[in-house]
Amino acid sequence: MTKGASRFATLEEVMSPEFMNLTRVLDKMTVQYELPDHSDANRERYPWSQGILSPRAFYAARMWEYPYALTSAELQPGMKCADIGCGMTAFTIYLKEVAHCDIVGVDPEVFDSGIRYYGHGVSREFLQKTGIELVQSGLETIPLPSNTFDRVFCLSVIEHLTQDVIYRGVREIARIVKPGGRAIFTVDVNMLSEVSRPLDLIWESGLVPWGNLDLRWPTHRFGNFCDGKQPADVYGMCLVKEARPVETQYASVSDDSRPPLVDASLIPVLRSQNQPAPPRRSLWRRVTSRVRSAGSVLLKG
Repeated sequence: MTKGASRFATLEEVMSPEFMNLTRVLDKMTVQYELPDHSDANRERYPWSQGILSPRAFYAARMWEYPYALTSAELQPGMKCADIGCGMTAFTIYLKEVAHCDIVGVDPEVFDSGIRYYGHGVSREFLQKTGIELVQSGLETIPLPSNTFDRVFCLSVIEHLTQDVIYRGVREIARIVKPGGRAIFTVDVNMLSEVSRPLDLIWESGLVPWGNLDLRWPTHRFGNFCDGKQPADVYGMCLVKEARPVETQYASVSDDSRPPLVDASLIPVLRSQNQPAPPRRSLWRRVTSRVRSAGSVLLKG
């Protein structure tokens, strides 16, 4: 696989030496900092993870998501990074302690101590222990300056939000990334329902893929979900913010005037100001509609 390529998670890549080396470091951090334990969910959803992680285990899907994000980021010490929807995970700690990045976590929920459901939110106790800087905020309005961060991560967050928040959020992420910087997302995807649509997210962000964009579904499903009855997959995207201006005017102009230019990443924002995004139909409804239309054509013929 090409580093930085946007692609599906596979068990083969999880078990590769590069990914396993990173997983072992993150696993030790999970135990060291007494982070949330996902062992019960792992047994049900990712049975292949049994015996690999410590008894206090991080969520097994992250055995692909975290190494994917770290290898795609090509981190250098001193890079300014933001982890959006960070929660309390070894990933944010790794960015600070191992990669030696200048890291800011962003999460809407802050509480005093302990662990909430599967580690959602961040405790002040965790922040004191790790020394991580946190900005309390949701995704749709991130109170961080524009064009500031070398890398912005948003791992397994998008699929939990509503569509309007998602679209505003990916534009906010694009806003805070430096030109030439990268935004790295992982999202849940599914053949049977529209959990996330990677191409829509790329379009709405105004960013462009860094490296290849591979949309081919793997032969084997990555995990089980909903009591083992619904197959679950994960898709990772590494996107870059281009420092490239584009015209915004379609009408003809005189030779002595120059059409207005904006940063290319702002085009989705301009479009959304002029017209609302059309409502999405579910994948099942779209497929059913097409089948019916095809059947109607055949009957007429």
